[in-house]
Amino acid sequence: MPVHRYFFDLEAEGFDARDEVGVVLADDGVARAEAVRALRSCAAVPLPCGRRADLALRVRDETGQTVMRVALGAIVTSGAARADGLAA
Repeated sequence: MPVHRYFFDLEAEGFDARDEVGVVLADDGVARAEAVRALRSCAAVPLPCGRRADLALRVRDETGQTVMRVALGAIVTSGAARADGLAA
């Protein structure tokens, strides 16, 4: 079974961290699952109320080509906000 090296570059509110090491995975589907898992882990970090957090991972293959970008956005609101995101 062929394997590929994938690089996961983090983009977070003006902060960019380029992955220089990468990880060897079976295919794009496994790389996507890894990117989603990593973003969920980042999202577990508490944010101050009212603070917006946009996180993304740009996934590159061993040739340097971007194969996907997985993004996650969140806004932390106070208890007065309704579940649909509108102020009470």
